[in-house]
Amino acid sequence: MLPFLRCGMKYSRRKLSHAKLSQVKQRLIALIGVAGSILTMSAPVVAHHGSQGYDFKRRITVRGTVSQFVWANPHSQIFLDAKDDKGKIVNWGVELNNPGNLIRLGWTHTALKEGDEVTPVFNPGLDNKPVGICADVFFPDGRKLHSSQGCGPLPEPEG
Repeated sequence: MLPFLRCGMKYSRRKLSHAKLSQVKQRLIALIGVAGSILTMSAPVVAHHGSQGYDFKRRITVRGTVSQFVWANPHSQIFLDAKDDKGKIVNWGVELNNPGNLIRLGWTHTALKEGDEVTPVFNPGLDNKPVGICADVFFPDGRKLHSSQGCGPLPEPEG
């Protein structure tokens, strides 16, 4: 018998009554259940990454072609191909809200399709990484969609 199951009692395995042994097992199962519940409920807190990888002092404008629109939890994403200042194609990834929040902001799962020409204005990633957050997406016909994911007070966009 394991020492922690005896809980300081001086009984041998033979002297423990069936009822006492059953009570110890129930307590152990309850303890494991509570510990498992705490771990399960705290996992989303640990998994969420936050928004520390973005430059919230700048907003940039990138004109490009949608290569993929991911409508999924925990965050939807726009991937678009755009030319950099040297003419090289760069694939940008822009993080949006979750679909539930996007619906309240006027988005649908078909709001963007592969091949759509769009001009998102967003906070770029740090260290010149081709990622962004807090996008306003402008369409050639004048429509605009906004994602408030990670937004704070918005500075004016650069070029």
